[in-house]
Amino acid sequence: MVTITPAKQVPVAPKTSSIRKIEHAAAHELVVDQIRRAIQLGRFLPGDKLPAERDLAELLGVSRATVREAIRVLETDGILSIRRGAYGGLVVNRVHAMDTRTLRARLKKQTRELNDIFDYRLAIECMSARLAAERRTRDNLNDLRTTLERMGTLAASPRGEHGAHTTALFNAADTEFHLGISAATGNRYLTEGAEKVRRAMFLPVGAVFNELREDANDIHAAIFEAIEHRDGDAAERHMRQHIEATRNAMADLLRPRDDA
Repeated sequence: MVTITPAKQVPVAPKTSSIRKIEHAAAHELVVDQIRRAIQLGRFLPGDKLPAERDLAELLGVSRATVREAIRVLETDGILSIRRGAYGGLVVNRVHAMDTRTLRARLKKQTRELNDIFDYRLAIECMSARLAAERRTRDNLNDLRTTLERMGTLAASPRGEHGAHTTALFNAADTEFHLGISAATGNRYLTEGAEKVRRAMFLPVGAVFNELREDANDIHAAIFEAIEHRDGDAAERHMRQHIEATRNAMADLLRPRDDA
């Protein structure tokens, strides 16, 4: 006689375990996020003035008191300054250059985050480049070409002019170029993913380079040409090459130096 042993019962997690308590965000926190987003995506550069408090309230559909509270948070975080007088207003603060030792120490603390960012970029942006080559419209190409020309002009400026302001202008155009590629896919999830990773790059990556690297604009033209010629393989390959080059530049900053 064969005895059948009942299978061991495996505890099953309750179905309600995936349901979380809803946390309500205060209105001013949503305003803070909107303003951060605009700055992180290069819509406002260091030294730029934001719209007046009254105009921000109207644009965002909130009260002036809510905007005022958001401004206090951003001012405390060192993102905005309030300047008084006829030429005053809400001004985006400049990022101060870090010395080599401080920069390396900061990057080492963020090594895991940086690797996660570049892994995410490879997953999202390489596929976006391929799909953009397949789906781009004439308007998409015109927008990308205009942005590429602006990047070329900035990168070609004399080396002595590659200071923080030129770098900020280039980074803003670079973000516009990459978001333009994601927009050309026609896929809103890829577009949202590209925007998310560009924002994530703002502090750990975008704030690191206060001068343009000599190779900052090397591969963008190749990406554009592949998209223009509907060559998805080349577009994906060049995008991967571009992202890995940026990753390697960051890794190079972490290597020990005699001057460290």
